[in-house]
Amino acid sequence: MTSIARRTLLAGGLAVAAASLAPAALAAPAQPWLAYERRLRGLLADPPGGDFDEDFEQTLLDLNNLIRRREGAPPLAWDPGLAAAARAHAADMAVTERFDHLTREGYSPAGRVGLLARDLVGAPAENIAMRRNADGAVRPDQIMNQWRDSPGHRANLVAPSFTHVGYGVLRQGPRVIAVGAYAEVAARLAGPAPLRVRGPDEIARALSNAAPPIRQFSVSEPGGEVLTVTYVEGRPPNVLRSGAWQLRPHLSSGEHRYQLGWGPVFVLE
Repeated sequence: MTSIARRTLLAGGLAVAAASLAPAALAAPAQPWLAYERRLRGLLADPPGGDFDEDFEQTLLDLNNLIRRREGAPPLAWDPGLAAAARAHAADMAVTERFDHLTREGYSPAGRVGLLARDLVGAPAENIAMRRNADGAVRPDQIMNQWRDSPGHRANLVAPSFTHVGYGVLRQGPRVIAVGAYAEVAARLAGPAPLRVRGPDEIARALSNAAPPIRQFSVSEPGGEVLTVTYVEGRPPNVLRSGAWQLRPHLSSGEHRYQLGWGPVFVLE
């Protein structure tokens, strides 16, 4: 795949950049991503060895916003797509016993959010925690304190650019697995983007009623940074191969002007 530096791509001349890309850009294999999406949705429907704790999740939101208020950061709003991604990863970690942001296969937070938050365009991040108390049930403030006391996790808690969050908490007896999925939501699609598409024109249609408007986009491998320009001002060149891609909209209004976002993952058939 032809590599384009982010700063070069956004500096201008998008039509020229699109024309100069090699038409043989490679996608990620489709079947593993389709299988991962099915796995995540199956875990949401049937959490392993326990249940999701909605009250715990909402208390984490309240505690996080209390910390943000003390830091002078705006409050986070709840997002159901981010919550689905957080819950699914909590359940997946419980099954695999791998407590990491990356799965063994290499699936990342950006990929999960792209699969499950299908109307969201933004910049995602993630906190994870696992706790089992020697005496008594795990409490929301204990999880929040773990994150608050860790510099990297705290940065996500108080980042002023983040606008939305979804928490996923799986309680398995005395053990709690918690995930926070954060995002700077820069745009919303009018409805959930389709997972399977037959061409760039279907992607363009999914973006046609975004707010604020999105008129240009690139794609990358899901969770990847290597970009391929596929749609410029209503002229989608036929450069995509079949496989899994992630939408990378070019944001062109407000404070996000000329930035790249992360959008839904799709499979080109």
